[in-house]
Amino acid sequence: MSTRRITRGQVRAVAMKLAKDQGGVCPLCNKPLDFTLRGSSGNSVVCDHSHVTGHIRGALHRGCNGSEGRVVNAVGRWAGLGMDNTEEIANWLERLVKYLRKEPYDMLYYTVRTPEELAQAQKLKARKARARRKARETIK
Repeated sequence: MSTRRITRGQVRAVAMKLAKDQGGVCPLCNKPLDFTLRGSSGNSVVCDHSHVTGHIRGALHRGCNGSEGRVVNAVGRWAGLGMDNTEEIANWLERLVKYLRKEPYDMLYYTVRTPEELAQAQKLKARKARARRKARETIK
């Protein structure tokens, strides 16, 4: 099967066919695709495509499409993989997901405060504010 270029007028019809093939949901957020929304709405439907090869990948919400593009661009730059190395970017993202799902260590970072510590700090702040008000009233 040879690759064919679609026209601008075919974009909506292609997106509708892709949405049907995808079960009517966005593959990224898993929410229904609504073709009644038009324009720059974050939930309008677009044809996602690779900006390197031009190949269409699927139908996405406009917001999901933008997020996908920003993530791929960022990973390509930050990890030094390049924009066109989609396989390595996908591998990096899979490793990121695995890392984020890993059980954390039983240690807290030094700047993080527990709810009890936050409540104690808030009480101390209120106590100091009351003392300042009382001192000002005494001076008057």
